[in-house]
Amino acid sequence: MQKEHKVFYYTGMKRVDDAVIAVGLSGGVDSSVALYLLQQKYSHIVGASHDICTDSLTCNEETLGRARLIAERLDVPYYRFDLISEFSQAVIDDFTDEYARGRTPNPCVRCNERIRFNLFYQRCMDQLLHDGTLDAQKAFLFATGHYARIAPYQGSLVIQKGKDLEKDQSYMLYRITKEHLPSIRFPLGEYTKREIIAIAKREGFPISGVRESQDICFIPGKYIDKLIEVFGEEQVTHAGDIVDEEGHILGRHRGYMHYTIGQRQGLGLSDGPWYVKYLDAEENTVVVGRKDDLLNNEFTIRDTNWFVPPEYVQELSDQGILSVKIRYNSPEQSCLIREDRDLLHTVVTNPTSITPGQSAVYYDGEYLLGGGIIDTIIS
Repeated sequence: MQKEHKVFYYTGMKRVDDAVIAVGLSGGVDSSVALYLLQQKYSHIVGASHDICTDSLTCNEETLGRARLIAERLDVPYYRFDLISEFSQAVIDDFTDEYARGRTPNPCVRCNERIRFNLFYQRCMDQLLHDGTLDAQKAFLFATGHYARIAPYQGSLVIQKGKDLEKDQSYMLYRITKEHLPSIRFPLGEYTKREIIAIAKREGFPISGVRESQDICFIPGKYIDKLIEVFGEEQVTHAGDIVDEEGHILGRHRGYMHYTIGQRQGLGLSDGPWYVKYLDAEENTVVVGRKDDLLNNEFTIRDTNWFVPPEYVQELSDQGILSVKIRYNSPEQSCLIREDRDLLHTVVTNPTSITPGQSAVYYDGEYLLGGGIIDTIIS
């Protein structure tokens, strides 16, 4: 029977003896410095990596070999877990299924939810229990090199934006369960990227040769290649009509999965410019419009995750305090929310291009309150 781990908060400058902290290592500069910083505070620390696919941009022998070498250099135990099968089911299947439905998913969000801060977290804890490193007298903690923070907010723990707003990764972390927040540490949240690079240089850590995790890590080439691998070339390249919103046929597409909302290039239409407005998977059509036709200000979300009670989020909305971010690289904007027939509607101040499958993440200033997957655009 799994023991219940006590909640531990680091508050002083003494080295922590009553906790074991596992640090997720990617082989990159951020996680390496995270391990180094935490080693200054915690007496019991280990490094860990996970294999989630075979020979990808971020999961290969060269990259994970760097993770092992960093752990060896800092003289901490190192573990490496094979999560390839679990990642395929939890993340890749979701990614391909969403594209088949005409949506544009964000696999990094799902990976953080289902793998990194769930299964990987649990694997690390189980391993430490198994080898006796973790026992009833020690709390389990888990850390990564994300640029974010965890902070108290209105009686709850929530994710707070990182100090370096240009590197802030809070958006990608909104699906972590609130039950895990007390055990998670983000040591880079109080630093800027420039400061982290300076520490890495000072300590002689490698700062080049590791690609920033901006791409889809499990696809070395184009995303369409993965879809063809899963569904077959015939289904992915099944041609159909490109139509306007009135249903007038303007041209032909080469398979709706080749297109994303907002796309302008590669449509091959006259009298442009035209932009992809939405994808109708059932009818195998690509619907296009002018730039202004892409702008909407209302949508619904599904599959929500909240760090605070939803009724409190509603109060902030009513007070005009709530803001929302609908893409990782998009700015936040003020919004109103309302529940209608068990669906949460969001109305944004400024009409914008909204993409089903992406995430809507809600903030009160620096504090991330929760979010959900964008489901339906209300025209």
